[in-house]
Amino acid sequence: MDITGILVLVGFLLFFGGMLYFAITSTRKETEQKKQNAQSLGFSPVEADPKLEEKIAAMYRRQGARTRYELQSVSRRTIPDGEIYLFDLVDKSGDDDSWAERQAVAIVSPYLKLPPFTLFPKADQKYALSGLANKVLEWGMTFVGSPIPFPEYPDFNARYIVTSNESSDWVRGFFDQRLVDYFSRTQMFMLHGMDDIFTFAEMDPKFKPADSENMSRRVNQALDVFRALQK
Repeated sequence: MDITGILVLVGFLLFFGGMLYFAITSTRKETEQKKQNAQSLGFSPVEADPKLEEKIAAMYRRQGARTRYELQSVSRRTIPDGEIYLFDLVDKSGDDDSWAERQAVAIVSPYLKLPPFTLFPKADQKYALSGLANKVLEWGMTFVGSPIPFPEYPDFNARYIVTSNESSDWVRGFFDQRLVDYFSRTQMFMLHGMDDIFTFAEMDPKFKPADSENMSRRVNQALDVFRALQK
């Protein structure tokens, strides 16, 4: 190999080595910032509990799928009625990791008795093509569970789609007038619920999990949802 080839090879290695170093450094900084934000909100870092991991994975996994989820960056805080967690949910099924959640909130409590359900926001009807977008969303959500309409609650029906793999009567009975009115006053909430646990996040492209104000707002919203879900 001549000197030019050697220089090109060295430059190539330095470039990609620098990219790899930058990616690793950025990930470490983000992880540390998440930990600091959690601690400022009264949370303590913990190892991912296998039972909690399986509970959360079961709520996110499509029926019949073998998706392998892993909890990362987990922290916990005890509250009077249970425990609240912050977590990343990572899909480890493929060659590359993908994040299903970044610092979402999970609340576990004996005071929760939830049917299995997913609540997902619809596109705002004031925007063009929102009707088409919502039809595509409803079709996509059929892979998660059976959509359950609420035509008697038009405001709620316009904001959210609810799916479940269980009896629609059970889910519709749980989403009574009080709960429907509550969610009708919210925007872009995303929930997965089952038995004594639910997870919470918002669909917000501006949300930054490393931002302390964002995380404080998310935790407070999750606690407000927790109060609404108790029956």
